[in-house]
Amino acid sequence: MSPSPEAPVQRWDALVVGGGIAGLTAAWDLVRAGLRPLLIEARGYTGGLVAAGTIGGAQLDLGAEGFVVRGEAATSMLAELGLRTAAPHGRPRLFLPPPATADGEVGEPGGAGGSQGPSDWALHRFPEDAYLGIPANPLAPDVVAIIGEAAARRAARDAELPGAVGTGPEDPADLASFVTARMGAGVLERLVRPIVAGIHSADPADLAADVVVPGLRRATAELGSLGAAVTAVLERRRDRRDGAGGRSVDAAVEGGLFRLTDALREAIEAGGGSVRTRVGAQWLRPAGCERGDGDGAGTWRTGVAPTRRGPAPSDEPVADGAEEVVVTDRVILACSAGAALRLLRGVPALPASATDLSVPVGAPIARFTLVARAPGLNGEPVGSGLLVAPAEHAASYEAPCPARAKALSHLSAKWPWIGAELRALHGPDVHALRLSYGRPGRPRPEVDLSVALADVAVLTGVRIEPGDVVDHMLVRWDGTLPPVTPAHRERTTHLEEQLAPVPGLEVTGAWVAGTGIATVVGHARAAAARLVSSHGG
Repeated sequence: MSPSPEAPVQRWDALVVGGGIAGLTAAWDLVRAGLRPLLIEARGYTGGLVAAGTIGGAQLDLGAEGFVVRGEAATSMLAELGLRTAAPHGRPRLFLPPPATADGEVGEPGGAGGSQGPSDWALHRFPEDAYLGIPANPLAPDVVAIIGEAAARRAARDAELPGAVGTGPEDPADLASFVTARMGAGVLERLVRPIVAGIHSADPADLAADVVVPGLRRATAELGSLGAAVTAVLERRRDRRDGAGGRSVDAAVEGGLFRLTDALREAIEAGGGSVRTRVGAQWLRPAGCERGDGDGAGTWRTGVAPTRRGPAPSDEPVADGAEEVVVTDRVILACSAGAALRLLRGVPALPASATDLSVPVGAPIARFTLVARAPGLNGEPVGSGLLVAPAEHAASYEAPCPARAKALSHLSAKWPWIGAELRALHGPDVHALRLSYGRPGRPRPEVDLSVALADVAVLTGVRIEPGDVVDHMLVRWDGTLPPVTPAHRERTTHLEEQLAPVPGLEVTGAWVAGTGIATVVGHARAAAARLVSSHGG
């Protein structure tokens, strides 16, 4: 698209395209460096997957509610914004089928489910010392209770294997292959697969290990075993002094993760930046490629225009109004993959091969949150919540999974401020639950109150009648969590290498950085720092 010669021109110290957590983080760091950035977001709100809604009178996270703690980028940002980091209350559970014995017959069930029959699914506590299901000690009793003695003995052989096994450049780069090479199929199927599938909405066979668990393969090679590498990760966590320490690898913002994106937007605007929603970038050019920018100052020219919703909620918004031109020395593309690649194709310095890539499509996700009177939940029968094993990968068993949900969070137990707010509003015995639906490669899940209540009964053992439901809400995030496959990681790495010599232009966001709040925040902060240092900000 070519700019109109009559389009008005505005100049900013920097332009950030995209108002999700990556764009907000980058713009905030630019403000802290003394710059005036303009952040534009084509949709009607900022925050991306971090969003809030009112259910039962309480403000709750509708998308991401926490993050896996990695490094200091996210937690130091929270501290500087005056937000407190909180660890979840209670231990989570796994809902698994009975394990298969070596000959394929169903073995004895174990865990927290009691005396189930041989075909029943059962609840198990998460292992005490594990990282995304990978145990530090495969022979620990809580690990053996889940995977069985034979699988635990196989996993323990990890300590005897050379550190090079599964970690070399010639080895498969996906997480499933790495875990299987080191600890065997039992750990993969009954620990890593259900946990990773629940958190990342993708199968570990489709995820690059170095993206999901950064540095773990390298640490395995250096320390000699995967168990030792996991132990080192857990020890670093317990030594933290930022409020995110402890046994859990998860953390949140006290009061709700949405407070983070709200605080970022407020800080950007208070520091002289500007945040505009329903405004999208239409084209991007080096300043010398186009005319009409007045005195010609600025490295980049970007056409921006008001937007309206696309044909479907998940589609990119479309232009709907008069165009303006933004001139600046610094541009950060923190938008979706489709929008970023479209803009990058207007950069002559980039070869076509760098932007000619397809992005994997995420699973259709539906999240059903309900607030209800349920005295049976007072004892927290599932702790902070549970993850359900993907049925298509479960060990050999006769009975299908009795629940359609892939996860359940007992929100009012997991995050105590939610429980306190609901009790203040509605009195005792009122709880908030969130059920998650949608698996990769499966049809778009159809969920209503009856489906959700049936799953609550199966997964928690507590039956809630429709008349006891105070409020409920269904939210969909179709295609928003694409799996970062090894092949996709290779292509985005190539793109970043080609982009590195181009002055004043950076790209960030989950599609290039990898999944997870901490990963995206770290990548966005690094991108902003490069722009500041390269232009003497």
